[in-house]
Amino acid sequence: MTDGKVIIVEGGIGAGKTELAQELAEALTEASLHPTALLLEPTTDAEVGGANPYLTDYYGDQRRWALVMQVHLLQERFRMHLEAQWYAMSGRGHAVVDRSFYGDVAFLELQHRDGHVDDREYRTYKRLYACMTAFVRLPSVCLRLLVDPAVAARRIDERASRIEGRKCENVIDTGYLQRLDEEIDRVVHELQLGGVMILDTHWDQDRPDAGARREAVRALATRILRIGEPTLRDLHRRRM
Repeated sequence: MTDGKVIIVEGGIGAGKTELAQELAEALTEASLHPTALLLEPTTDAEVGGANPYLTDYYGDQRRWALVMQVHLLQERFRMHLEAQWYAMSGRGHAVVDRSFYGDVAFLELQHRDGHVDDREYRTYKRLYACMTAFVRLPSVCLRLLVDPAVAARRIDERASRIEGRKCENVIDTGYLQRLDEEIDRVVHELQLGGVMILDTHWDQDRPDAGARREAVRALATRILRIGEPTLRDLHRRRM
């Protein structure tokens, strides 16, 4: 096959990114007949997809751990982006990234605005971010999950009751989720200006029926596969 597509899945906490990313990778594999690489967001030690060893500490003392955690996530996501880019460009298949380092900008902006990251730390992060993103092509597609903050808050509570390592997220309130969603919108808009195809996807429904959910994901995979190959001019775009 020709170069594959790199698809990033963006949305707020509790939007359902990880589960959808897993299902989308399976649907793309089935539809394209080539294995799709899946790069999952680092969360906790107990979960598949890597570990964020700072998550619990961060919610205990945000000022102390905000920058440390964001830098840790930045380097993890940089590695994920490089792996996804290599996989797609080598013609092995498509790659799905569960949250990108572009989406992480939304969190850093809120950390700075809320005083958990000071001006000096903010400048340091910006320099690191600029250096890392200069080595990575923009993704082919950004799948933007649109979820009402109240629905996301309910999902966060349900997840915290099931997963020990996510109990620390009980402190997240709907107001924060709303502000985060607004920041993600700004990030996605910048990606769109850079030439990234944005697929806005309403994902409020829990879709307990497995068949209906599978068809919804297959429809997303079909839309993604119908997107044409980038031109040479598209490949020059690295505005982020």
